[in-house]
Amino acid sequence: MPLAGRRRLLLGGLSLGASLGAACAASALAPAAPGDAASGPVPTAGRGLAAEVRRRFRSGLPPYAPHHLRAMRDRLTPLHERTGPPRPGEWRAEHAEPGQSFEEYLASGATAPTAERRTLAVVPLGVPDEGRGRLLALVGEALAAHFGLPSRVEPPLEVGTPPRGAWRLLGKTPQIRSGWLLDEVLAPRLPSDAAALLGFTSQDLWPGERWNFVFGEASLDRRVGVWSLHRYGDPASAGMFRIVLRRALKVALHETGHMFSLLHCTRFRCVQAGINSLDEEDRAPLWTCPDCLAKIAWVTSTDPRERLAAMCAFCRRADLQEEAAHFERDLAALT
Repeated sequence: MPLAGRRRLLLGGLSLGASLGAACAASALAPAAPGDAASGPVPTAGRGLAAEVRRRFRSGLPPYAPHHLRAMRDRLTPLHERTGPPRPGEWRAEHAEPGQSFEEYLASGATAPTAERRTLAVVPLGVPDEGRGRLLALVGEALAAHFGLPSRVEPPLEVGTPPRGAWRLLGKTPQIRSGWLLDEVLAPRLPSDAAALLGFTSQDLWPGERWNFVFGEASLDRRVGVWSLHRYGDPASAGMFRIVLRRALKVALHETGHMFSLLHCTRFRCVQAGINSLDEEDRAPLWTCPDCLAKIAWVTSTDPRERLAAMCAFCRRADLQEEAAHFERDLAALT
């Protein structure tokens, strides 16, 4: 059966200058103490929570207390829409994925920022045109807000001609194999201060045999990912900029989540859910569910309320009013 384009993960996905304003104000959340592993149920998968807390403290970035994050998650859960039965052709209709609970993620030994690696770096593969350059700048801002980490856009990187086996024609459309970009182009160029390096291309991507195309692909453990705007439309066309922006933001946040070892979300409507088509992408939200919000707070050692406030402010500036209202509502529930 031919496969639709979909994001997959490899098993081995800035400071904001403007004032946040009253509607997007945030308050502090206390970091964990080394003994906090005793609070709440202790997962048995992976390293175990106690060992993971010790590892995170040795990295110089103490995690936020899991019991605070569980309480936050539980306050937000009634506000978020759970997934129903998938429609034919959607990701969950074709992939039986178990999902990933917050407790499983705590003990998974997730790829995390460190004291030395705190920056989210975005690199254009080739020189983008003016419209896509604008998109890229906004994506950098959104990454910083969503993950609570500084971001920067690197100078364009010319990929050159891919070797045999790393490109093909799908009909008349040239495609680059996403795995080649991850392994041979991005991984060797991972900056020393980068928590993640995300490549951006206007070329169509495909991940290998039996695939038609893919929107993006990321490694769970190598800190690299890539995404394509090829199928998202022309941001310079009348009425298209905001549509293309939403699509670009969703795939960038999703793939960067994979780079911090977040698996696909299956319980809620969430930006970290699997996507099988452009139609499904357009129906997906820009926000994370309560579980994934807590996972990101844990892995990045950042305050989830500050991140909600930053995303609210970003969406107001980018004229994404529906999304801004959602982030404002979640923030109000936690303050």
